Amino acid sequence: MAFWTDSLGTEPKRQFRFKVIFPGMPDGGVWYARSATKPTFTVSQSEHKFLNHTFYYPGKVTWNTSTISFADPANPDATGGIMRILASSGYRIPDAGGSAPEDFRTMGKKNSVNSLGDIQIIGLNENGEKNEVWTLHNAFVVGLTLNDYSYESEDLSTVDVELRYDWAGFSNKGTDYAGGGRTGEQDGGITWGALGGNDDVELGSSLGAGAGGVLPPGSGPTSS
Repeated sequence: MAFWTDSLGTEPKRQFRFKVIFPGMPDGGVWYARSATKPTFTVSQSEHKFLNHTFYYPGKVTWNTSTISFADPANPDATGGIMRILASSGYRIPDAGGSAPEDFRTMGKKNSVNSLGDIQIIGLNENGEKNEVWTLHNAFVVGLTLNDYSYESEDLSTVDVELRYDWAGFSNKGTDYAGGGRTGEQDGGITWGALGGNDDVELGSSLGAGAGGVLPPGSGPTSS
């Protein structure tokens, strides 16, 4: 029975039921995250023309950037957290007269990714349990937006962080992905639902040879 006709049935997902795990931020950003853009992707296409017909073929998948917005408390300082991430990524202010090796550091992907860790956007149900988990793999900061000071406004100060990542892992309860066969409460001996446990399986991780799915590099059964 549909959720809108059964008052005791499963509730739909709600926009306000979520949390963010942002390892590079103080306290993981859990308590002061305001919003999060879910991962999206685009698929390129090639076309072949024949007479007055046009045929299209799918090409490469490109994941789009995601933006997470935080309130900016004085303690822990969200802006300070992002600036520390920038420094850990390798950025150095060009002070005059620097001669130490670290004064010549530049940003690199390894340091940028390590300064953040795997960022997760977690959808919750009414009981605080996980409905779905998006994991941004190899994420690094590509943009920062701070709102302005103004005597005309009493709004909270905010920090918007734009993230680039190589791909997003997705997991939820009972996903059947590309013939993976995940239709029950358990998959590979892992039970879903308990918040904070090792109960997250990345999208496609249950797909073996001949299962019909394509795994990202290094994929396999993982815990979050």
